[in-house]
Amino acid sequence: MADLHGDRVSHLLVDARPVDHPTARNRGIGRYTIGLLSGLQQVGAPVVALYETDTEAGVLAAAVPGLALQRWSPAVIRAHTMPGAWYLATQLMLHPIPLDPVPRIITEAGLPVAAVMYDVIPERYPEQYQQRHTARAQVQLRGILTRTLDALLAISQFAADTAAHELRFPAQRIAMIGAGVEGQFMPATADPWPRLREVLHADGRAVVVSVVGSDPRKNTHRLLSAWGKVPAAVRRTHRLVVVGAHDDALLAQWQQWAHAAGVGHDVAFTGGVTDDEMVAVHQVAALAVMPSTEEGFGLPVLEAAACGCLVITSNVSSLPEVLAERAAEFDPYDVAAIAAAIERALTDAAHRDVLWAAAQRAVLRWTWAGTGSAVMSSLAALGPRQRRTLRQVAPRIALAGAFDDSPTGRANTLLAEAIAGQVAAPEVHLLVDGATTDRPTHAGPGRFPVRALGRFVHPSLFDHVVTLAVDARDARAALVDHGAAQRTLALAAVGAAVDATDEALRDADRDAVAVLEWLAQRSPAGS
Repeated sequence: MADLHGDRVSHLLVDARPVDHPTARNRGIGRYTIGLLSGLQQVGAPVVALYETDTEAGVLAAAVPGLALQRWSPAVIRAHTMPGAWYLATQLMLHPIPLDPVPRIITEAGLPVAAVMYDVIPERYPEQYQQRHTARAQVQLRGILTRTLDALLAISQFAADTAAHELRFPAQRIAMIGAGVEGQFMPATADPWPRLREVLHADGRAVVVSVVGSDPRKNTHRLLSAWGKVPAAVRRTHRLVVVGAHDDALLAQWQQWAHAAGVGHDVAFTGGVTDDEMVAVHQVAALAVMPSTEEGFGLPVLEAAACGCLVITSNVSSLPEVLAERAAEFDPYDVAAIAAAIERALTDAAHRDVLWAAAQRAVLRWTWAGTGSAVMSSLAALGPRQRRTLRQVAPRIALAGAFDDSPTGRANTLLAEAIAGQVAAPEVHLLVDGATTDRPTHAGPGRFPVRALGRFVHPSLFDHVVTLAVDARDARAALVDHGAAQRTLALAAVGAAVDATDEALRDADRDAVAVLEWLAQRSPAGS
């Protein structure tokens, strides 16, 4: 064991799993995680991206070439458990909350933990996001977990301030780290229109683009109403393009709002778009409008600016921080104010010069390298919340198979007990396969149903997950090292060790040694 002290960050372990999370991978938190890792790499931070699946590893390797990648395991945590090491949680604010935003092995190691704070929108709008009791429970659980952390790294000052209030987290332990944009968001070097052929056609009118969504805070209704109040002379030469995924019901609602505003033929709804199409639509646009009433940062504002597009935005939540230009802001609750801001941004040349300068300043200010630097300096300045004692996570394996209630089950139980009884043995956990019996699984400490793996028992808890044979007549056990290629090991006595005789115990003891030797050959060096 070692005491954690000093302010130098020696290792930064970053949870990279959001890059392939079902609700986060395409935009939002998944994209932010990639950008954050890129920024940390750019500034030479001692960062290691922790992944769980081969798909995640592939996404990371392609997005951030040369990034240090390690698969989640106790061995990896042991290798990095030393003074100055930190863990950075990136999934804490996902909704619904994932299985393990701070894995148990991080807590066991005693590492200080910081979390990226994106927003506390579910906490701020309970009538919308906490209608179900399960949602309320998750919000409460997230708050409890957050208050155990050492630091929060907020993507905006607004996110920092609201997190301190809603989560009752010490404001002095929250740092603002900002955000950046991916390199593909850049001014056009060739005509962008051919890249939009699947979603939008040029009709001679200039484009006013707005990236929206189904959430009421995206303020799509007021945007469409405001477009109806823009002078007809301006609308004759400009078309509003609404970008955002939708189902049939949502599209019908948007179209109804547009028709009610008298602009049913002046608005194009693209639906969901690819990354390249998102870039292209901003490259062709004369103006981008961000009417949202609340964002954690407001990445579409920065993405539009990076593409060389002028931007106007709401004057609430985090959005004024992005451009830092009062002349680019409007009241998102006032339809007439939105309309006036759009008209001025399209027709006043001097005002457009001001918007252009603001966009360029924002692109220079908000970079992933800047975010990476802010992470490292913030962790060094904040330090752990309290003095900690580092601990090496114990070696731990899981044996999956039948136990106790059959000849094979009794043999497997003897094997598990024999492994646990070896000198310097790992912790042994049982994942009980009850598919062949209707008897209770008898779950308890160190003993779970096999179907719990990946649900409430996470594979990252174990150095190895081993599947034992189910056929007692076949004197072999198939051992599958999860996360690696399948391998088998001959255990001559497993199928025969069906009675607790001295001979059976000797056979189980011999097989336990063989299993541990087999696993040792497949463990990373130094683990």
